[in-house]
Amino acid sequence: MKSMVGYRRDFWLMIAIGSVLVVLVILLGVSFFKAISDSETKSKREFLMKQTELAATEIEIELDRFEVNAKSLIEFLGDEDLDEDDYREEFTNAVRRVFNNYPRLIDTVWVNFQDSIIYFTQTDRNDFIRSRAIGNIPSKRDHDFIFSTGRNTMGFELTFTLSPVRFTKDFVTHYYLNEGGSKLLMLGDKLENLDPGQDVNMLEIDDASLKKIQADVEIGVIGIYEIDWVKGSNSGSGILVQYPFNLGEFYDNTALLFMVESDSITGGIYSTYLFLFSGFVFLLIGTVIFFTLSLQTNLESQKLLKESAEEISELFDQQNLLLKELRGFVFFHNAKGQITQVSDEVEKVLGHPKSEFLDAFRNEDGHLGAINIKSLVNSALSQNQSFFDVEYDFHKPDGTKVHLRIFEKLVFDEEGVFNGGLGICTDITSQYRSNQELIESGKRLQNLIDNIPDIIFIYNNEGKVLDSHSKDQKFLKSVERSLIGDSLFDLVPKKQREQTQFAFKLARKTEQIQTVDLKINLREHENQYFEVRFFPLDTKRMMSISKDITSQRIWEKGLVDAMNAADLASRAKSEFLANMSHEIRTPMNGLLGIIDLLDQTSLDEEQLQYLDIIKNSGNSLLSIIKDILDYSKIEAGKIEINSIVFSPAEELEKQVQIFYGLAQKKDVILTTVLGSGTKDLMEGDVEKINQVILNLVGNAMKFTSKGGTVTVQMEIENISGDLNYLRCSVTDNGIGIPQEEIAKLTDPFYQVESSSSRSYQGTGLGLAIAKKIVELMGGELTISSEFGIGAVFAFSVILKKAKFVKENPLSELPKRTNWNGMAKEYPARILLAEDNDLNLQLMTLMLDQLGYDFAIAKNGFEVLDLVKSEEFDMILMDVQMPLLNGLEASKKIRALGERGEIFIIGLSANVFDEDQRKATDAGMDDYLTKPIRLVLLAEKIKEYFLKKESKKVQ
Repeated sequence: MKSMVGYRRDFWLMIAIGSVLVVLVILLGVSFFKAISDSETKSKREFLMKQTELAATEIEIELDRFEVNAKSLIEFLGDEDLDEDDYREEFTNAVRRVFNNYPRLIDTVWVNFQDSIIYFTQTDRNDFIRSRAIGNIPSKRDHDFIFSTGRNTMGFELTFTLSPVRFTKDFVTHYYLNEGGSKLLMLGDKLENLDPGQDVNMLEIDDASLKKIQADVEIGVIGIYEIDWVKGSNSGSGILVQYPFNLGEFYDNTALLFMVESDSITGGIYSTYLFLFSGFVFLLIGTVIFFTLSLQTNLESQKLLKESAEEISELFDQQNLLLKELRGFVFFHNAKGQITQVSDEVEKVLGHPKSEFLDAFRNEDGHLGAINIKSLVNSALSQNQSFFDVEYDFHKPDGTKVHLRIFEKLVFDEEGVFNGGLGICTDITSQYRSNQELIESGKRLQNLIDNIPDIIFIYNNEGKVLDSHSKDQKFLKSVERSLIGDSLFDLVPKKQREQTQFAFKLARKTEQIQTVDLKINLREHENQYFEVRFFPLDTKRMMSISKDITSQRIWEKGLVDAMNAADLASRAKSEFLANMSHEIRTPMNGLLGIIDLLDQTSLDEEQLQYLDIIKNSGNSLLSIIKDILDYSKIEAGKIEINSIVFSPAEELEKQVQIFYGLAQKKDVILTTVLGSGTKDLMEGDVEKINQVILNLVGNAMKFTSKGGTVTVQMEIENISGDLNYLRCSVTDNGIGIPQEEIAKLTDPFYQVESSSSRSYQGTGLGLAIAKKIVELMGGELTISSEFGIGAVFAFSVILKKAKFVKENPLSELPKRTNWNGMAKEYPARILLAEDNDLNLQLMTLMLDQLGYDFAIAKNGFEVLDLVKSEEFDMILMDVQMPLLNGLEASKKIRALGERGEIFIIGLSANVFDEDQRKATDAGMDDYLTKPIRLVLLAEKIKEYFLKKESKKVQ
């Protein structure tokens, strides 16, 4: 009976102990699983939020960059210097780069040139197509996604048809979600599927959640939702994150939606955990029942106890696999603080064997670490806490220091009696060091800021000052109050406020540095200049660095004043040379005109010799004036390049032919060598090229002695496409040039032999002018020589191969040598407008010799009266006349309507291109520069007589 009572007592004791143990293990397992599950769910939600935000933000940035690049194309078209090739080649390449920078975003680019429309597109095989458009440019009615740059100053406009859904689908491909996750794009009330693949079923969201999402998108609120979904034949619940963003200027109310299934968050390893833990609980219950029923025999009971302990240990080890990746171990202890179970990872983490760890908690005088843990448990119990969390440094036996984190859950029974605890110890050394590095990095950054000599301000996104710093506090103290809380835009002078706001907002939008220069008046009559750079500090704050550039501005102002003074001096010199040229050409007009008239008379041999000397002297004087004026124009930047179609070989032969007479006289062999391609037609400023050739060949002939040789060689070298190099060299075996003098030859007014008794005459400007002309045409002038042996002068210029030739039938007419009495062949009624008596006398003699009757007017008002009262075929109009000059008179004549349709030929001593342009703008048909030569005057009269006759035929 005694044994029966003992058996029953042991039986109920075993039932009670087993039940408590099962309940305790279930509580511990559930709480442990809940803690891990909640942590994983929170982590997954945060990850999903970050993924969505990152993708939406990067899409928005890409679209902003697209708009900036698209607008840069219309700015490219606004350049007035662009020629036809630039529109065809450089603009096409620029559009191609925009296509390549934003793959699959752009369908077509339409370019409206007002008189025509072209379009660009790219096929799926990356074939880039440019073609003329037929029909109208698509509008919002034709296409959902249209972006237009608006018209530029030239009336051009770019229109882009876009595929933002396709672009977004490709863009989010690299953003990973769990298996079963989905990506959507919300455009207003419409959802677009972004999942990869063509036949993927689209995610359908329950109506209540969809309405809430649409409402949040409309007001621009980021949202995270728990939804019910259907996708094809599958359905379930999930977590969805939506992030509204700006889809450029072409669509409102857009948002990016990422969704993951709820089951996938707690799936995988956590389902394994539940399976193992459930098995553990059921096994524990079975063990208790089994022990209860098996108490009849000690042997059987001990055997079952041993088997159960081994199975429990195995399950415990399996559970600890979850923490291997965390570099940690799990331990259990009873109410006395003795460790009842610990995972094998303890040695890897602490460096102590598992047995030492267990002994440390069994011995009352144990390890200091064990005593510390027990004191933390007692402290938590005294404060009625159910857990504690602590971090500290731990030294391993080998001296390695690690940083540990211990989290322990304290377990109590239903009556609140402490039964023990479950703890997790993890090695967080790497995370701890990362945090410490972050702290140190922050200190270094602060150190850097403290030592920056410039002024630093930090603002919120509205421009309110949050903080300020300056190593030299002189500026901040000069304000005499704290600027914290003030608006940046209230601190800036009103005239610079709009510019500052624009730079601030642009820096916030593009996340790129924007710079403005500000002038701030700190004290009366004392201005300071600052260069201010704005840039984002983070998503909520902006930063500016202000550099004091007052001294730099003062230096720049001085430099500008000096440049203006130099420019003023240069203009004064140019005006002086122009006036001197005009004054010199006026008497030269009479001198050379009379020479031409004398040349047409009957003279004996001695008179012809004297006349030839006067003519050569006059021509030399005119050449010197022309050289000085040419150099003045080049120095003032007023020379222009005028391209026409010509044959380089023909032009070279014409220029060299001028020197054949001199070559024969000096017994110099003058030859030309033409390379391949020189007979092709090219486009370039043939007049200036001829001027350089004449200068170089003239120098070679001048410095080559009797019996010498001069060789002129020309060749064409292709660069790319229609662009070619024309290379020309002039080689002589004359006196040569000393090496030390070669570098100075192209300096203005420089001559190797500059004494008053020098053998060779000249201004010393020829080579200086030739060098400037060649450089203006994109080439180079080179000189090589050896004293006493000869020299080689060579130049190269860039020419374009001609695509067509403009015919000029007048140029094909035969040249005439004797113009006496030409009025019978080419009759015309002429009005001569001239106020200078000497020039009037000369022009009268010339027109009389040509056989023309003419009327005379001495100012612009007399010209108008005669045009209104009489019929004239052409007017020879002096530009500078009293009362009303020739330019104003020409304008008034053109305003007379049909009466004013008369050929007007300007006469002036002003030879600048600008003067000739003014004459053309005033309505003059042609322009003759003084001194006026008889042959040139006769040819002009003939030319405009023929034009008058051709009009009659038409």
